[in-house]
Amino acid sequence: MLIESEQLGAVEIDDTKVLSFPDGLLGFPDVTRFALVDAGDDATYFWLQSLDDPQLAFLATVPWPFFPEYEPVLSDSDQDALDLQDPGDAMVLCLLTISDDAVTANLLGPLVVNAVSRTGRQVVLDGDLPTRAPLAAI
Repeated sequence: MLIESEQLGAVEIDDTKVLSFPDGLLGFPDVTRFALVDAGDDATYFWLQSLDDPQLAFLATVPWPFFPEYEPVLSDSDQDALDLQDPGDAMVLCLLTISDDAVTANLLGPLVVNAVSRTGRQVVLDGDLPTRAPLAAI
């Protein structure tokens, strides 16, 4: 499938890289379809490119290379909404913010995707987690 992205240009993606977020993302409730585009060769960084709005793309990362102690606990309602029967089917990504002096990750509101159904949602975790945690060096 060929997608258009203001950020990335025209990108060819496999249909298995299309993710559905039925509730949208925080602040973007009407944007529900995204393509997961590798942003490097090491499967650490990804672009989450909206299929509904070519101008909308988010940079995300797998959190564990930077935050090895990170252990998000999903509520029962989030697990039910994602139909997660096996925790091993969950893919977790944290949205990144890039500023002049730091790259930070939102640990409080990760994206959780059921890798089998490719359905995801942005969850808000319980606890005192930062929305702008500086990335540690790998």
